[in-house]
Amino acid sequence: MSEKQNRRKKVENIIKQNSSISKKQVAFIIVGILMIAAAIHFFLLPSNLSLGGATGLALILAKLLPLDTGPLLLIVNAVLFIIGFILIGNKFGFLTVISTLALSGTVWLLEVLVPMNEPIVQNTFLNLVVAVLIYGIGVGFVLNQGASTGGSDIIAKVLYKYFGLDLGKGCLVTDFLITLAVGFTYGVEIALFCLIGVIMNGLIIDYTIDGLTAGKLCFIATDHPKDVSTFLILLGRSATIYEATGAYTMSKRTIVQTVVTNRDFIKLKNHLKDLDQNAFMIVTSAHQVFGFHWKSFDD
Repeated sequence: MSEKQNRRKKVENIIKQNSSISKKQVAFIIVGILMIAAAIHFFLLPSNLSLGGATGLALILAKLLPLDTGPLLLIVNAVLFIIGFILIGNKFGFLTVISTLALSGTVWLLEVLVPMNEPIVQNTFLNLVVAVLIYGIGVGFVLNQGASTGGSDIIAKVLYKYFGLDLGKGCLVTDFLITLAVGFTYGVEIALFCLIGVIMNGLIIDYTIDGLTAGKLCFIATDHPKDVSTFLILLGRSATIYEATGAYTMSKRTIVQTVVTNRDFIKLKNHLKDLDQNAFMIVTSAHQVFGFHWKSFDD
């Protein structure tokens, strides 16, 4: 195969990979929304629990107005978006708007199709733990694709613009105030459960995001840098190659530096075992990776 054909094949592979990214992105968002909606409908709302955000506001309004939580969630998110557009402009992105509306619609649909008059189990703490696990992982999936589910994110952006409050702290303050409001509406015990849920939820979201975007940073000293680099390219990755001097022998050796996913790391290790028994590899965790074939700098 000629050099021109090789370049053309690489370009075609990149195009295929980029088109599959969008489908993968949509799939993760759909799964995330379904998980969040299930946690809200089956575990949180029947126990009068919330994890802050628009769901907490909808839960409070459901106590005061003759409407179900599903349509109230849609109304709350719509109002928050209007406030956001007025105060901070169009800073949300298409995926966030669609994800938020899809979540509100899914919760409303579940209320119509599968009405829940009481919790699945009578243990409030068990409902909270199961809900936080499902909800937190779902939010992690959505956030990892560059979208969000609105709610406290919008309020946090307003606080950031006008008061300079960090976005993470803004979300925490917003959720805490909503939790207090839930406490005034449903009692102190429910408020304490919600507060625990907010803290647990933040930890699970962070863990999910790190787990999905993390990789293995590898430094490989090898006598076959071209073969290693070719294998990495076949995996859809790349590498940085440079010369180094060994302190013990003072001999020159080539270092291949790369970042791979946890799954591809197993393939790389097995390839090195067959290719170069004298290779030396240092591996460490990379919690966030930005750039080609990884996470966008805009996320």
